[in-house]
Amino acid sequence: MNQLQSMINTVIASSVDRAARGAGRGDVAHGLLAGLRRIRTVVSAQAGYAAACSVNDSIHDQIMARSLETFGTKPVGLPPPGVGVSRATSIFEDAAMTCLTINAFFPGNTALTLATQLMTERLIEAVGGAPAWGEIRCALRCHETADDESASENQWTSLAIH
Repeated sequence: MNQLQSMINTVIASSVDRAARGAGRGDVAHGLLAGLRRIRTVVSAQAGYAAACSVNDSIHDQIMARSLETFGTKPVGLPPPGVGVSRATSIFEDAAMTCLTINAFFPGNTALTLATQLMTERLIEAVGGAPAWGEIRCALRCHETADDESASENQWTSLAIH
């Protein structure tokens, strides 16, 4: 594992550990979705709609791969959020921003890609199987306009995407 992979893996793993301490399975799942939504929002604000769609495609590909591994099983619904969802959301949004900051210091968008893949893997683990893509897609796009505005105004995200 190279240095970049190690850093991104550490950020995501420690975020999952921290969030899981004070939250239920649904809180962690919704927190991970918030982190993925933050990545997608920043990508959309900086690189446009087509780039945001490529983030969606990456997430969709992983969910489809898991669905094919467990062929014949129904998609798993998102567990309901609990009382720890706000805390989990903050933790994973912070992790996403950390990964985007790391991305600014490495060539290409490898850190962004790794963060998206790892968060999606953890989301699949948190829900206990391949989630329904329609539900995930909706969660990634909700509050899209408000998030796009705040992401484009955030000075820390101004150079995160190459």
